[in-house]
Amino acid sequence: MNKKTGLQAFFLSAVLILIMGWATWDEHARGSEHAYTMFYDNVWFTLLWVLFATVACYYIMSVVLYKRLSVFLLHVAFLVILSGALITRLTGKTGQIHLRENHPPISSFVDDGTLREANFPFSLSLKSFEIEYYPGTTARADYASIVEVTDTRSGNRFEREISMNNILRYKNFRFYQSDFDEDMRGSVLSVSYDPWGISLSYLGYFLMFFSMLFVLFDKRERFRFLLKKLAQKPVLLALLLFIPFSGQAESLMTRDSLTLSPQSAERLGSLQVDYHGRICPVQTLANDFTAKLTGKTRYHDASGEQVFFGWLFFPEKWKKVPMFEIKSDELKKNIGTSGKACFEDFFDGRRYKLQSYLSGHGSARPQGAEKEALKLNDKIQLLYGMVVDGYLLNFFPLPDRNGQIHWYTPNTSLPENTSSADSLFVRRFLIDYKKTILENNATGAAELVDRLAAFQRTNVGTALPSDTRVTVERFYNRIDIFSLLFKICLTLGGVALLLFILGTAHNQTYPRAERIFYGLLWAVFIVATIGLAMRAYIGGRLPLSNGYETMLLLAWIGLLTGVLARRYSFLIAVFGFLLSGFTLLVARISSMDPQITPLMPVLQSPLLSIHVLTIMVSYGLCGFMALNSLTALIVRFFGGKRIDKTAYVERMKETCELFMFPATFLMGAGIFIGAIWANVSWGRYWGWDPKEVWALITFMLMSFTFHGKTLSWFRKPLFYHIFVLIIFLAVLMTYFGVNYILGGKHSYAG
Repeated sequence: MNKKTGLQAFFLSAVLILIMGWATWDEHARGSEHAYTMFYDNVWFTLLWVLFATVACYYIMSVVLYKRLSVFLLHVAFLVILSGALITRLTGKTGQIHLRENHPPISSFVDDGTLREANFPFSLSLKSFEIEYYPGTTARADYASIVEVTDTRSGNRFEREISMNNILRYKNFRFYQSDFDEDMRGSVLSVSYDPWGISLSYLGYFLMFFSMLFVLFDKRERFRFLLKKLAQKPVLLALLLFIPFSGQAESLMTRDSLTLSPQSAERLGSLQVDYHGRICPVQTLANDFTAKLTGKTRYHDASGEQVFFGWLFFPEKWKKVPMFEIKSDELKKNIGTSGKACFEDFFDGRRYKLQSYLSGHGSARPQGAEKEALKLNDKIQLLYGMVVDGYLLNFFPLPDRNGQIHWYTPNTSLPENTSSADSLFVRRFLIDYKKTILENNATGAAELVDRLAAFQRTNVGTALPSDTRVTVERFYNRIDIFSLLFKICLTLGGVALLLFILGTAHNQTYPRAERIFYGLLWAVFIVATIGLAMRAYIGGRLPLSNGYETMLLLAWIGLLTGVLARRYSFLIAVFGFLLSGFTLLVARISSMDPQITPLMPVLQSPLLSIHVLTIMVSYGLCGFMALNSLTALIVRFFGGKRIDKTAYVERMKETCELFMFPATFLMGAGIFIGAIWANVSWGRYWGWDPKEVWALITFMLMSFTFHGKTLSWFRKPLFYHIFVLIIFLAVLMTYFGVNYILGGKHSYAG
């Protein structure tokens, strides 16, 4: 009877997983409103969760789980969290209020759940609304509303500031900065009222954190047993496919008369520029410009700065340089090239040869020639804006009438309060600099650079990056550390893999070679750590804000796992190299943008950094388990006769079980830390966003693997390894699928 009840609980869990996965695709196809009406806000969906929790609660008591205190507390924590969510669902209220300066106070809002008016026992009026900017730029750092609260009963009045991640709490109501009016005299605040559900959910979160640690340290539980067992018995390595990476060096190009000398380009590239709201060296802009055109930060033997300034000062010559590789036969025919094309090749008089591929492009995903044409068009438009409009080079900082610093290009309208001398300097700088180049006047060119550097210091002052930060950023740009590391990691991982395939085939080990690879693993890990530290120092924040940076973090976690767990198995060290290498390769060849940008105001929370770090560690461990299980399956079906396949696959299962504990617990912790952050940032701790849903699906799938007594399939090594691969597919869907297919608030593709 007990086992039957347990199977019913897991059946309901599986049904919930399928429904939630279906709901995310329904939202993608029909919109959020339809998905919420049909699934998340529907009574039957809530009742299904209640039924699942009820059956699970009955099963927990029937198997006398309280005798295993750590595991019992963990299950109780989940039930408390679900109870808090139910109370929020039944009694919570959410809505918005719109405040205007010098308008009457507001003391009510329309509840989004019931569409009825709800009152609060006080009133709010807007005193002022302000936008804070990152120093020396127009990039928005925060939004703040100064409101006056008037208590209806006592008549007490006080002022409070509401900004991103800084909410107003008063009498169980919470107010969040949500939006503002264009004239900056009005503010939109989100309202939340949930006095009991949040408290109960938070209690469940903290109980969960405590109980997960309890399970890891409980000597009676399986994690400690596996940890002790696998520390004494290394796991053998078996066959995995490795595709070596190789690149062919490009021939040198002659750049005499095409661009600046290396010295002049480097000196001009050391000046500052406002690049998407961050003050950085022009070198950073130039490298990104070149990478977007060619896929690399250099073009033949010209640096990114030389390419950038070549297009800036000598566009008529660079328009004839065949920089673009055409792959589609259809495009080759239409453009009139055999493979390489220059800027001029895309134009026939006034006719733009790619226009036919752009006309009528709809929501369907482009394929073939159309897809390639769209990518080429992005490059052509980038160059057109650079050559004709000059919009990229925001070289010149000037204050407006309010003292706010804006950065300008030579072609844009300057503030009315700009002096005639400053205006002339801005308009003439590039013209005068090009003139000194053509006259081979190195001294005059250097003097102009010094004048512009002084101009920037005078107008921006202490908001300019320090000399140390500029030096670090230029060094980081020059060495391109992570592009180098992916080649090193894949090469070392491949060599180690091939070496120990031979060892496995001959049933022997190579201790000296293992020590060498351990040393190399440490060295690569240290270099990767330095690279991340440099990126954090340059950006002034932890590098966790976009897809590219989370991939860097995942690669670093792969190396860290290999370093920490190497004594359990040399397999872990090899996987550390391979997981890190392939992760960095994906980050390089995908559409992820390596640009360092200022954080959006809502992302400026330490909880976000903890949330991302925790989730990414879990992803990294899932990657290790997937490689481990794939290896086990290959050995099982393709291994030689010398290997005891049954024993080998069983040992590999135990390795996966060991990693499954921290992977699952970190996934759960990451989800609920993210819920706390979301509650602090915009007033709800769970909103059924596609990424939230798929993270929950992954967590629930991972939880199945701990219940082998009820689900006997998980005691079978082959099924366990196959299920680990299914979990990893869910991880890929959570990270890549949501980012690039489903979308949502958590999507950061690129």
